[in-house]
Amino acid sequence: MLALCAFDALLVVAMMFFLFLPISDRRTVMMRLCVLCIIAAGLAASVTTIHAPQVQLASVAHDR
Repeated sequence: MLALCAFDALLVVAMMFFLFLPISDRRTVMMRLCVLCIIAAGLAASVTTIHAPQVQLASVAHDR
C-alpha cells in the first residue's frame, strides 16, 4: 500500500514539473497539455482502482 502512495506522489510531482515549465511556443504548450492529461489519467486510474488484499480460501489455508 505504501508503494502505491509513493507512486501517486510521484505522479503529482511529475504533473507539477510539467505545469511550471516555461512556455516558449505553441508546440511547448501542446506538449505540456498532452503530458499533463496523460499523467492525470494515470493518477485517476491509480487512485480509483480497488486495492484489495489477496484472498485465501479456507480449504487451502494451512494451520501452522
